[in-house]
Amino acid sequence: MKFKKSRVFLSVVVPAYNEEKRFGPVLKPVVHYLDKNYPNYELIIVNDGSKDKTEQVVREAIVGLPKVQLVSYSPNHGKGYAIRTGVAKTSGELVLFMDADLSTPLTEIPKIIKILQDGNDVVIGSRGDGDNVKKNAPIFRRLASFVFDQIKFFMVGLREFKDTQCGFKIYKGDVARRLFAKGKIDRFMFDSEILYLAQKYKYKIAEIPVIWADVEGSHVRFWEGIVNMFRDLWSIRRLHG
Repeated sequence: MKFKKSRVFLSVVVPAYNEEKRFGPVLKPVVHYLDKNYPNYELIIVNDGSKDKTEQVVREAIVGLPKVQLVSYSPNHGKGYAIRTGVAKTSGELVLFMDADLSTPLTEIPKIIKILQDGNDVVIGSRGDGDNVKKNAPIFRRLASFVFDQIKFFMVGLREFKDTQCGFKIYKGDVARRLFAKGKIDRFMFDSEILYLAQKYKYKIAEIPVIWADVEGSHVRFWEGIVNMFRDLWSIRRLHG
């Protein structure tokens, strides 16, 4: 599959919530990598109502970087809302979103783009196990993931995917903008909603293992997550079923 040449080939969306300590050392390597490998890119950082100095840190870091833009709002709405906001601002032929902690390294970008170019509409990264995992999540987070998965399978399906929550996914640009425009879930389960919609509209979805390392600083809380998950999954069924 060949893509047309366009002004923006790759749009990268990065959601941020209270990331002042991470963005300082992370932003420059990201920009350097994209400049070198995908010069026709745009990087959209979405500050999701951070309570720390994330906005200030990013604004200072992107001075003189015309391909990088900051979208900032308050109060905090959640990761799903942040990515939905960022995707709406994109113009790229491809849309990639990734987490600010770079738990999946930038060197995985060519691999996920290649799988998309092989005839897929959506490609999702899977944290998997074995050699791809450089640092495992704490056991309580792995337990939470297992519980979340069982509830998710029961309520909305998606059993064919090993990992719906990995923060490393890529879409054809028009597909991303269509799916996220229909999204309503603001927080944790937005990934499941978008995949649910992608299946509903019969887009071709591929899942590939990616290198991943746990990075401390997760904002997910177990019991709060369970409550929010039930609410969000019920909303997916009610809104899109």
